[in-house]
Amino acid sequence: MPFSADFRICEACKKSFSKNNGLICKKCGLPLKDGGEYCFVCGKNKKEYSFDVMRSAYLYEGALRKLILKFKYSARMFLSKDFGAEMSKTAAENGFCETTDIIIPVPLNIVRRVKRGYNQSALLAGAVSENIKKPVLYNVLYRKKITKPQFKLSKAERAENIKNSFLVKNAGSIKRKNILLVDDIATTAVTASACAQALKSAGASKVAVITVARD
Repeated sequence: MPFSADFRICEACKKSFSKNNGLICKKCGLPLKDGGEYCFVCGKNKKEYSFDVMRSAYLYEGALRKLILKFKYSARMFLSKDFGAEMSKTAAENGFCETTDIIIPVPLNIVRRVKRGYNQSALLAGAVSENIKKPVLYNVLYRKKITKPQFKLSKAERAENIKNSFLVKNAGSIKRKNILLVDDIATTAVTASACAQALKSAGASKVAVITVARD
């Protein structure tokens, strides 16, 4: 399919991406190769993650992985529209559209934001907002400290690295609201959990998470 003014990823490429719609954990959305309702982590402790539910449009592999990395690090900002469309479909399939009051992107720390020139999660949040007609609040969730890049760390190191990293401002705007938290990739889910913990501590009722891909 030729490129259009609306979308930049052709249908042939989209068909090569692996959807994350098989057997998945009811809470964190991790693919379950051996079946069951929950992954090992969520099955052991339903409160391990502070968010209520996480869903992802795709699996983080193959051509999609390369495309997300270009979107994230090589200024392919236009891809937010395509990714946002698929995230919105996933949100609708899981009932997030009806239950969401506010959309909030996972923030970057100021150093990474300035160096990169944009926050990919904020771009995705804007695209999802256009599709599901829910407002985005960009001035609520902040990173209050500079952390190491998460991709270099183990799960335990990631959790420690990101601990107490998020700050909520304008808390009154999210009090008793259901939040849809938006990010690009979910790997260990500790970043989304830390964000959800900060949002709930500030008064949010529920936090659902939507990402482009699940690793």
